[in-house]
Amino acid sequence: MKKIFIQKIFSLAKGLWPLAPQSRKFQIYWIKRVGLAGILLLVIANLFSPARNDDIKLKIGSVSPRDIHAPFDFPLVKDPALLRAQQDSAASQVLAIVYRNPEFDRKLYSDVELFLIRLSNLRQEDEYLSYKQKTIQSWKLNLSRGTSDLLLTVPGLYSFQQGLKDMAHSLLEPGVLPLSDGQARMLGPEVVLRQDQELRRTAVSRFFTMESLPLLIRAKSQAAFPNSEPMAKALAEVAAKLLEPNLAVDTAEVAAARTRARESVPRYTGQVAKGEKIIAAYQKVDQTVLLKLNSLQLKLEEASVVNRRSGWNYVLTLLSRLLALGFFLGILTFYLIRFRPEIFRSFHSLLILASIILLSVLAGWLVLSRPDFPPYMLPAALGPILTSLMFDIPLGAVMAVTSSLLFGVVTELSLPITVVALASGSVASFLVKGLRSRFQFIITSFIALTVASGLAIAAVEYLKLSSFQQIQQSLLMAPASAFLSIVLTLLLLPVLEAVFNTTTDYSLLEMADPDQPLLKRLSIEATGTFQHSLLVGNLAEVGAKAIGANSLQARIMGYYHDIGKLAKPDYFIENQGGAANRHDSLAPKMSFLVVASHVKEGLELAKKHRLPQPIKDAIAQHHGTTLAKYFYHKANLSSEGKLLEGDFRYPGPKPQSKEIGLVMLADVVEASVRSLKDRDPKRVRRMVKATIADKANELELDESSLTLHDLHLAGEAFLPVLLALFHPRIEYPEAKNGTEPKNSQTPA
Repeated sequence: MKKIFIQKIFSLAKGLWPLAPQSRKFQIYWIKRVGLAGILLLVIANLFSPARNDDIKLKIGSVSPRDIHAPFDFPLVKDPALLRAQQDSAASQVLAIVYRNPEFDRKLYSDVELFLIRLSNLRQEDEYLSYKQKTIQSWKLNLSRGTSDLLLTVPGLYSFQQGLKDMAHSLLEPGVLPLSDGQARMLGPEVVLRQDQELRRTAVSRFFTMESLPLLIRAKSQAAFPNSEPMAKALAEVAAKLLEPNLAVDTAEVAAARTRARESVPRYTGQVAKGEKIIAAYQKVDQTVLLKLNSLQLKLEEASVVNRRSGWNYVLTLLSRLLALGFFLGILTFYLIRFRPEIFRSFHSLLILASIILLSVLAGWLVLSRPDFPPYMLPAALGPILTSLMFDIPLGAVMAVTSSLLFGVVTELSLPITVVALASGSVASFLVKGLRSRFQFIITSFIALTVASGLAIAAVEYLKLSSFQQIQQSLLMAPASAFLSIVLTLLLLPVLEAVFNTTTDYSLLEMADPDQPLLKRLSIEATGTFQHSLLVGNLAEVGAKAIGANSLQARIMGYYHDIGKLAKPDYFIENQGGAANRHDSLAPKMSFLVVASHVKEGLELAKKHRLPQPIKDAIAQHHGTTLAKYFYHKANLSSEGKLLEGDFRYPGPKPQSKEIGLVMLADVVEASVRSLKDRDPKRVRRMVKATIADKANELELDESSLTLHDLHLAGEAFLPVLLALFHPRIEYPEAKNGTEPKNSQTPA
C-alpha cells in the first residue's frame, strides 16, 4: 500500500515536472515570470502596512461588551437593501430613447428598388452570362456565384421581386434595433421612440433586433418560396445584403442617465452627533443600532482611524491588496504579451522592468512612510522616466499608468495620488526621450513635471473643496516632487546600466565626445578613417531620423564602426594620402584577410574599452556577409581555377537592427560617392540608388527590419549630406552590367 502511494506521488511529480526537455523548458519559462511577478507583488504589498479597519464587529442579536459613543459627527448610511431598491426604482424610471430617421428608411427602400430595377435591366441585356455575372459583382453586394446565376437565369422574377419588397416592408416598418437580444432586454420593457419631433412610448418587444434579423430573413424567405429552396436561399442572401437596422439608440447615454438616477438617490437617512451613545454595554444589537455601527465603521475606514495589523485581518487585507496590485500590474503584463512580445520573451528585460517598478515604489515608500512628508512629494515620475530612457516612450507611458494605479492601491485607494502620479508620469515618459544633453534633461523635465503635477494637484484639491491656503501649500510639493524624481533618475540610471549591462541615449551621448580615447586615436593615427567615420555617423543619423529609428544610436555606431582600422591604418586607402598602395605587393587573398581583420580588431578594442553592446554589434555586423568584389575579381584574374566566393566574404552576421543596417548603407554609399570624379547631383543620386539597391539585392539587409520604403527614405536623406563631399576618391569601375559599383582600390 505504501509503495503504491509513493508511485502515485512520483507520477504526479512527473506530470508537474515532465522529463521531456521541451516541456521542461516551457515550464521554466513561465515559472521564472510568474515567480518574478509574485516576488514583486509581495514586496510592494508588504512595504505598506496592509491594515483594515474592522474593530467594530457586532451583529443583530449580539451583545455589546462596552458603551459605544460616536467619536465624531457622521452620516447615517441607509440599509444596503433599501438603498438598492430605491436606486433600482429610480433607474427604472429612465426610459431609453430610440431614434428613427425617415430619410434612412427611404434610402433602404430605395436600395431595394434600385437593385430590382438594375437586375431586371441586366436580365434583358443581350450579353453573355459571364458579362452579367461580372456586372452583378460590380454592385459590391458580394453575392455568391450560385445566387447570381439563379437571379440571371430563373424564368420569372416577379415572385422574387414581390418577396423582397414584402420582406423589406415587414421588417423595416416595425423597426430593427442595432442591438443583440440581450442588449435590447436591458433597455427595459418600454422606450421612447423619436421620429422627427414626434415622441411616443413604445414597447421594446415591438422591435426586431440585429441578432434576430438573419433568422427573420431566413424564415420569411422560406415562407415566400416554400417549394423552391434555391430561390429561398437567394432571397435570403439578397435581403441580408440590402437590409440593416434602421433604428438608433445611444446605450452609453442610457447607462449614464440611469447611473445618474441611481446616484441621485440619497445614501444617508440622518446624522449621528458627536458623543451620542450608539449602544450601551451589554445591550443587544438591533437593526437601528447596526446601521449606526456600520456607518461608523465606514467613516473610520475612510479616515484610517483604526489601523491594526493582526491575525486574519492582516492576511485577508494582504490578499486583497495582492489581488488589486496584481490586477494593475496585469495591465503592463498584457501590454508586453500583446504588443511587445520581444520584451516579454527576454527575462533580462523583465528583470529591468521589475527593478524599475521596485525602485519607484521604494522611493514612494520613503516619502509616504514619513508623516512629515506630504504625499504629493511622491516621486511618481521616476518609473516612467527610467522606462522611457531604457526602453522607449510607449512602454514608458504604459509604466506611467501602471505605477500610478499601484500607488493608488498602496495609499488606500487615494484618487488624488493616482491622478497626480498619472499626470506627472505621463508627461515625463513623453519628454525625456528626445533630449540630447543632461542639462537639457534636467531643465526641461523639471519645468514640465512641475507644471503637470501642479495642475493636477490644483484640480484634485479644488474638487476636494480644500481652502485656498491648503491648495497653495499643496502646490509647493509640485517642484519638490519634480526635483526628487530627476535627482533619483540621475543617481539610479547609471546603476541600472551597470547592473544590467545596457545602454541608454545619455550614455551614448558621452561617447560622441571627440576626446574619447578611441576617437582621439582615430583622429591622430587614422585621419582618413576618422573623417570617414564622422561622415558615416552623420549619414546614419539623418537616415535614422527619416525612418523613425534611433538616430543617436545610429550616429554613435557610425563613429565607432571602423575602430579596428587602428591596428593597420596604412592598409586602407583613406589613410594612404597618395602614397603607394600597400596591397599592390600582396596577394588578393592576403589583402582581403588584412582588410577583413579590422572587424575582429575592432571587436577586441571595443571589449578592451568596454564599449556598449550596440556599438560592438555595429562593428561586427556593418559589413554583414558582403563579398569583397575587388579582391575577388582580382584573384580570379590571377588564378587559373575558379575561386570560392566564401573565401572573400566577411564573416557576418548580417545587420540585426535598422540602425546597423543604416550604418552599412552609409558606409558603402559614402565610399562609392567619394570615388566619383564628377559629383554632379544627378550622378550622385544614381550612385546612391544603385548602391542601396545593390545591398538590398545581395540580401544583406534582410535581417535588419528595413523595408523598401525605409531604404527609399534613407537614400533621399543621404543626398543633402553627400552633395557636400569634397574629398576625392579613386573612381569605382563599372561592373559588366553597368550598374554594379566596384572599387578599384582597397575597400573601406
